[in-house]
Amino acid sequence: MKALKQYEIPISGLKIGVHEMHYSVDWRFFEQFEESLVKQGKFDVCVLFDKQPDYWMVTFEIQGHLDTECDRCLAPISLPLESLNKVIVKYDEDEDSPVEYEDVMYVSRDIHKWNIAELIHEFILLCVPIKRVYHCENESVRPCDMKMLKRLTGEDAYSKENSVWNALKQIDLNN
Repeated sequence: MKALKQYEIPISGLKIGVHEMHYSVDWRFFEQFEESLVKQGKFDVCVLFDKQPDYWMVTFEIQGHLDTECDRCLAPISLPLESLNKVIVKYDEDEDSPVEYEDVMYVSRDIHKWNIAELIHEFILLCVPIKRVYHCENESVRPCDMKMLKRLTGEDAYSKENSVWNALKQIDLNN
């Protein structure tokens, strides 16, 4: 994964304190992960790396869009996504200490570089909703196929004089 070398943080060269790093992620990034559920999209990743003597607090702020199909109408859409994730990284000899946080990782104290590409990929995957729906009703240019949506909601069927639909509307489900 030579292409992911740009996502390495030089741990040994960082001083104690907060460091801010910015990354851009697009299709070339996702191409590096076999069978990735995300193929297309563009994301901006801001990483706040707080290096302390005994641990690191790493915050990943991800904003961007996923290029996919709408699950309602199958039209191509740019689904807006954002995510905020925090990870605490401790040295492996501290593993027996009580853990206060859910997201704790352990690394060797002699680590010189830490590649965060897999974490970025996982955090993007986690923010993708199960149902990829874009509520575009308030947009001036709607990417969704409105004709398909009308068919799915039955608006086309109700507008026609169709005795089957009219008969179904008359059924009282409370009895």
